[in-house]
Amino acid sequence: MGREELSGVQFKTLIYTGLMAPVVELLPNIVLPIAGKGAWLSILLALPVAALLAKWLLQMSTEQTGLAEAIQTECGVWLGRLILILYLLWGEWLLALRLRLCAQRLLLAGERDGSLWFFLPVIAVLVLWMSRGKLVAFARTTQTFFWILLACTTLIMCLSLTQVKMEYLLPVWREDMQGILVGVIPVMGTLGYGIYGMFLLGNLKREKRGARGYETIGFLFLLIAQQVVILGSFGVALTEKLSIPFFALAKSVGVEGAFQRVESMVAAVWMFADLACMGMLLYGMWNIAKGVYSNTPQKSFVSCCVIPAVVIGAAAFSDGYTAEQMGREFVVIGNLIIGVGLPVLLCFIWHTKKVFNKTEKSVDK
Repeated sequence: MGREELSGVQFKTLIYTGLMAPVVELLPNIVLPIAGKGAWLSILLALPVAALLAKWLLQMSTEQTGLAEAIQTECGVWLGRLILILYLLWGEWLLALRLRLCAQRLLLAGERDGSLWFFLPVIAVLVLWMSRGKLVAFARTTQTFFWILLACTTLIMCLSLTQVKMEYLLPVWREDMQGILVGVIPVMGTLGYGIYGMFLLGNLKREKRGARGYETIGFLFLLIAQQVVILGSFGVALTEKLSIPFFALAKSVGVEGAFQRVESMVAAVWMFADLACMGMLLYGMWNIAKGVYSNTPQKSFVSCCVIPAVVIGAAAFSDGYTAEQMGREFVVIGNLIIGVGLPVLLCFIWHTKKVFNKTEKSVDK
């Protein structure tokens, strides 16, 4: 069977949609203690850093058949495989946490008596069904998810504009810049989920024409608008106390005589982002596994990932608060190491080797 190829738009949309779930859960709360009212600027500054890292990984992978192969080439086969196994283990933990958090959100959104034991296996079966299919079909599905989520966010943002207060956002003074710059670090830890999407670079179609970039503009609008409107509506003190500020924002909006209390609908729609995130993790992990053992079967591998993740998601956390804290602290630190620090180190090794080879060739001439 030939390699499935993703267009540039499909590739980017898959990653963007997958990042929407952790972005809503973690931002801007994890940045507020560091950057205060300038948290939205920390997020804005983190975006070019993430784009630069993605560009380096793309260049490194272009010389190989994918990121998994590039890691083994730059680090050696055995060390490279150990790194890939580390990515597999971390990906399994992220998958278990995402299953648990998604189930908790749906449980709370209904505001009725329900059971985690119902939502958790149902979501797992849905993720399993989607990730056992073709990658291209999943990428097309995430494109639909992306525009639904973007439309939902735009609606909430527009309805919330009247309650935004500029004194919650500005002014930002020179002495605040240190906290704003340091705040970039936890933002990068949030975006670190995207490293598993970068393992799909081997499936990226080499297109001659550049994409228009509408999906990138949409994602940037969604990311920045959310932070600005949330902080502008609630202020730093209240936002820090909210579990997921975006859903609290949805709870505060409505149109008299048309609809009220749309937070349950928004929480249900946001399950699309969770599905995209978990699918991104599974397809990325499958590409990693193929780097370790080239004949890894997709359906068997995905099943062997999802089933233990359900058990871990149910057993590893004593309550919902523990799972949320794990996502905000341990996972952000782990993503900084696995999703940001390690790729930066790999890119540095790749660039150093490239410069050394050029120097050696010029000396030989």
